[in-house]
Amino acid sequence: MKYNIIWSKDAGEEFIEIISWYKYNAGKTVAQKTYAKINSQIKKLKDMPGMGKQVQILKDIGINDYRQIVQDHWILYYKTEGQCIHIISVIDGRRNLEEILYKKIIDGKIK
Repeated sequence: MKYNIIWSKDAGEEFIEIISWYKYNAGKTVAQKTYAKINSQIKKLKDMPGMGKQVQILKDIGINDYRQIVQDHWILYYKTEGQCIHIISVIDGRRNLEEILYKKIIDGKIK
C-alpha cells in the first residue's frame, strides 16, 4: 500500500533553500545529487512509512508521533496520519535541532 506525501509549507521552503544553496555555492551537479538523495528517501517512505526512527528530542517531552530519516547531514522530519505522510521539516543536522524543533512547537507547527 502506497502512502501519499504531503509537504508542509516550511518543509517545502527548506528543501528549496537547501537545493538553491548547493546550486549557487557548490554547483548544479552537487545540487542535483543532493536533491536525488533526499528525494530517494522520501520515495521510500511511500512504501515504508515506519522506516524512520522516533525523534528523541520530541519523545522526551511526550510528543511521540514524529519520525526522522537522516540522509548525509540532512534530517527529514515527518508524521504519518492515515494514508498520508506529512513532511514537516528538512533541517541541516549540524544546526541546533532542539532549538529549531521547539520553535516549531511554539509556532504550532508540531503538536
